Amino acid sequence: MSQKITERLAPIFYPKSIALVGISNTAINVGYMFLQSLLDSGFPKIYPVNPRGGEMMGLKVYPSIKEIPEEVDLAILTVPREAVPEIARDCAASRTKAMVLYPAGFSEMGPEGREFEEEIVRIAHTGGTRVIGPNCVGPYNPSARLIPQFILPKESGSVGVISHSGFLFYYLLMSVADTGLLPSKGVSCGSDSDLTCVDFLEYLGHDPETKVIIAYLEGIRDGNRLLQVAREISPRKPIIVLKGGHTDAGIKASASHTGTLAVSTAVWRTLCSQTGIISVDSFEQMMDALLALSHLSSPKGRRVGIITTPGGLAVTSTDACSQFGLEIPQLTPETRKQLSSVVEHLGTSVNNPVDLGLIGALAPERYVKEAIRIVVKDPNVDMIIAAFTGPPGDDDDRDKRVADILLNEISAGGKPTVICGATPQGWPRGELRFLAESNVPVYPEPRRAAYALAKLTEYSEFQSAL
Repeated sequence: MSQKITERLAPIFYPKSIALVGISNTAINVGYMFLQSLLDSGFPKIYPVNPRGGEMMGLKVYPSIKEIPEEVDLAILTVPREAVPEIARDCAASRTKAMVLYPAGFSEMGPEGREFEEEIVRIAHTGGTRVIGPNCVGPYNPSARLIPQFILPKESGSVGVISHSGFLFYYLLMSVADTGLLPSKGVSCGSDSDLTCVDFLEYLGHDPETKVIIAYLEGIRDGNRLLQVAREISPRKPIIVLKGGHTDAGIKASASHTGTLAVSTAVWRTLCSQTGIISVDSFEQMMDALLALSHLSSPKGRRVGIITTPGGLAVTSTDACSQFGLEIPQLTPETRKQLSSVVEHLGTSVNNPVDLGLIGALAPERYVKEAIRIVVKDPNVDMIIAAFTGPPGDDDDRDKRVADILLNEISAGGKPTVICGATPQGWPRGELRFLAESNVPVYPEPRRAAYALAKLTEYSEFQSAL
């Protein structure tokens, strides 16, 4: 794109007006749900469009886009597939900046569907209208009050989201919010008939509000352009991608879902290694990596100092780190000497992993705190996993005090540190909640903690190699 990407896509992410085409006054009508949510969010100019005209929720309903008295930035089409060409002509004639095609039944249906899709794009381009989709829900930007569904976060954050799937787009936005982070903006782009996932990746790469980008992709129409754009963005912002369609069955499902072109696993891995894209295999892994990359500084190496209270966590943490390519270094004699004054009971170890035993679980504000203080200074250690559990408790005053003590030690240490809680479901450990609220990544078990540090290291090594 010759014009600056943020200017070209501004009508999509910062529309001054939206037309909802195909709306009807029924609770199960998608356009009606969009209208309710946009009104609730305070979006300023909404034009419902239905051939019958009339009024809806206090707004005039226009028979067609052509009868709207001003130029429309964004039209969202929730109409049957067969009605799209005529509406695309109206959008082009009215110089509508962009339109979102919600309906399915295009390129995913085969050659005839692809021709139909291409014809709609040609029609739209006669008036300079850009196309998002089909088979998508379009853009989301809380800072512009562009919130198409009630369930989505209302406040803006720092995580950009791209998804070929509409449902998974909503799922990702809500999953980001569940981590304690918030999305900056995002888009469900469906079949990539005109504007593609790479266009939106480039936009988010230049968006000052977006610090990390996550994406669910089912295929790529232009691999060379993705290579170019990702190479330009990755040194500045992490790009975390879950790519669907790795198996033969998954490729078939992708083709019938969005019609995007699947990329083989081998090609995808090569592309990621050349661009710095952080590839994950599940949404859980995506969120775990997101936490680490959002909150932690870059480690200087792969060496992990492990501090645990139960011995089983020491073993499982060590196994997980080794399996993900992290190193478990020998602690220096001076470090082990200092730890010996902390580790006072049988069944504990001053080696790496450091096992503080049961007493450490009962009083983390003393034993875990001291272990972090000592281990973080070891020159052989680049980052730390502190895995501890203990009896349930819900004393907020006590838990906040413990969390603050640990947080001060983590902050003073200056090395990437993650916490592994390893507590049963429904077993309250308030200090873990307070640590998470203070932007310390907290994971429920060692493997997830080790995975997150491995992805943090992978990205750090990519940056260092530039």
